[in-house]
Amino acid sequence: MINAEKWEHKTYELTCISPIHVGNGEVLKQYEYIFTKDRNQQRVYFLDKAKWMNFLIRHHLIDDYASQVFSGKMNLRGWLQAQRLGSLATIIREICVSSADVYLVRDVKQRLNDIHRQVKTPDGTPYIPGSTLKGAIRSAILFHDIRQHPDDYRLFWSRIKAAMKARERDRYDKQMGHLVQAIERKAFTRLKQYKNQPDDALQSVMKGLSVSDAMLVGHERDTVILQKYDVSAVCREGLDGHSLALFRECIPAGRKFRFSMTLDRDIAKRIGITTLDDIWQWVRDYLAFGLAQEKAVFGHEYKGKFEESKLADIRLGGGTGFLTKTVYYALAPKEEGRTVLAEFFDKVLFTRRSCHHHMTKDDKLTPRTLKLAWVHDDCQILGLAAVKEVTSC
Repeated sequence: MINAEKWEHKTYELTCISPIHVGNGEVLKQYEYIFTKDRNQQRVYFLDKAKWMNFLIRHHLIDDYASQVFSGKMNLRGWLQAQRLGSLATIIREICVSSADVYLVRDVKQRLNDIHRQVKTPDGTPYIPGSTLKGAIRSAILFHDIRQHPDDYRLFWSRIKAAMKARERDRYDKQMGHLVQAIERKAFTRLKQYKNQPDDALQSVMKGLSVSDAMLVGHERDTVILQKYDVSAVCREGLDGHSLALFRECIPAGRKFRFSMTLDRDIAKRIGITTLDDIWQWVRDYLAFGLAQEKAVFGHEYKGKFEESKLADIRLGGGTGFLTKTVYYALAPKEEGRTVLAEFFDKVLFTRRSCHHHMTKDDKLTPRTLKLAWVHDDCQILGLAAVKEVTSC
């Protein structure tokens, strides 16, 4: 039995308010999935790798398949139909493990580009890793500590400004790497249990929090493929929405997951945490801060979307934007933070690519972009989820 004075353990249910993408690092090329399209539906079918290889061997198609792949013009659906091995539906049932509806901002003639995969269990069920949840929580705790003790972090802001004026990217990366380590050490390295071992992980208060993987509730494990869509706010030009040729496999809105958290109170109190409820309040505060920055720029045009975001407790996954991955604006005075970051983007980060002109076009927020997902001709702010405690029966 858990010692309630030392440990707190709770189970939670997470509901996706909008699509969430947690990538597994795999990117599928056009010859690694089947894309079907008719008047009412567009769908991607994912190959079972073992069954696919057996299919190619059985029909003596490996050499021809490889030749088409190396030609750079492979369309798997068209290639399979050209082999005249039966109906496409029958082949799909034989060689595919799962599927996903496709929602595009604008139509395509025949095929998608590369698809960034969602992390899944071995049987193809999407889930949200505990490391993803804990990473978001960790950012929220750091944000809270900076806001509660600004004087303790003021020197770091001066050093960040100096690093951002570096004209060589390698020099910047090195300086910022050291600064990030120093900031995180300041916030989290508060245990003195291992005096002869300088490992930050051993000394971190994050040792006091365990977060399990969030596993799917129910049997609906199909995912969706969404095209990247950004809305930019350009000084004196208004809002500009544009899609990009980047496609992500996402967990659809409405899906529910269960996970648990365990808190070691003796360790967590070193950073001011006494209960799991404290943590969730800090997570909500961090989310609200980021959304408020975006709402100030995009709120008039997307009022309904920001109203919907009030239901959320956390923002997770890829494609959610700069503000969800950084505590930069907690460290920086708002206006100074925008101008310094805009100069950094233009003069250091994007010097080798087409310049986005942040210094002249970002009059309210840097970067000036809202990340959206389009489903059924409507858009949502990516990555939002609600979390509630599940009481045991």
